[in-house]
Amino acid sequence: MPHNLPGKRVLVVEDNPILAYDITDLVEDVGAKAVGPAFDLATGMRLVSEKELDAALLDIDLGGELVWPIAEALDRHDVPFAFVSAQCQPELLPEAFRARVCIDKPARHSQIIEALVSFVTRREDSSPD
Repeated sequence: MPHNLPGKRVLVVEDNPILAYDITDLVEDVGAKAVGPAFDLATGMRLVSEKELDAALLDIDLGGELVWPIAEALDRHDVPFAFVSAQCQPELLPEAFRARVCIDKPARHSQIIEALVSFVTRREDSSPD
């Protein structure tokens, strides 16, 4: 499937190392550059502040810490993101994030790629030429 992901920088925030590296490998397999993975809130926050990002994939529960501060920081930087989590029920999400893409675990690779392509396309379409 043709897409616009080569060279895009995608932050991966996931506390489970097996899942984190699976998502990182997926991102890189489609030609994007994985940033991270960040296994905890502090590392994720540091990467958001230090790196230029095009998109992000966020687990919600990072070993008992919730990812909301990272999501808020990404919003402030206008970086699109999706949650990839077992906690995608709208009532568990803060009001500000209920309209965000939330991919239920176990996530299919095609769902993750579809979300990334959608983010990058919207971002490119809205940027001035």
